[in-house]
Amino acid sequence: MEIIIGREEGARRLHCIANGKEFNIGQAGSVPSTVSRQHCRITVLGEKISIENLKEQNITYVDGIQVFSKAITPMSIIQLGSERFNVPLKQILDMTLGKSPVATGPQSSSQVPTYSLTHLKSVWDEYDRRKLKIQEKAVKDANMSRLQGILSMCGMCIGFIPGIATTFRVIIIVAALAIAIYFFLQGMSNDTVQKKLHDLDEEFANKYKCPNPSCGKPFGSIPYRQIEYNKQCIACGCKYTH
Repeated sequence: MEIIIGREEGARRLHCIANGKEFNIGQAGSVPSTVSRQHCRITVLGEKISIENLKEQNITYVDGIQVFSKAITPMSIIQLGSERFNVPLKQILDMTLGKSPVATGPQSSSQVPTYSLTHLKSVWDEYDRRKLKIQEKAVKDANMSRLQGILSMCGMCIGFIPGIATTFRVIIIVAALAIAIYFFLQGMSNDTVQKKLHDLDEEFANKYKCPNPSCGKPFGSIPYRQIEYNKQCIACGCKYTH
């Protein structure tokens, strides 16, 4: 049996094709764009299972190691794309091999662990606030930089107008140069917007993730309200309450 796994076009759910039948897993928008629409092939021959990329540029990890093709087991951790989207391998095998996923321990509703999302709302709100503040400051700094350029240019032009007293001319030119130097040094001392956003994203990723200790998959830039609506982790299958 061959199972083609990739990203659903449009809704961006996990899309599977097996024995001519197609089905989707997970919530809309859960699969990142770094996962192609036909990303990899899982081949089942008896008790032997293997995985293979369908395109050379596709990125696939097995147990944390990037591979192109490799023998796997139902317990292998499969991740797709540069964002390492976790594939529910056991669930896919159970569904395609005719076994009921409900009959297995991890999928039984009475055994699926449940975790609270309450603390993640404040994490998302704080991240959103700080990100907006960085972006607003970047716009303000850009406007100040433009103003500095205009003032410096005007000062230099005025300084060379005939008929102005030498002392006044020197004061204007020195003031224009001082303004240019001040803003130049201030710009060098400040971290770039990209670095600030990168540091913020790193800090955010360590907090904004699946509350299941055995999973901990970062939610990335998925808004809290969408995670709250999904009510389940696409990676480990645990349920969420809020």
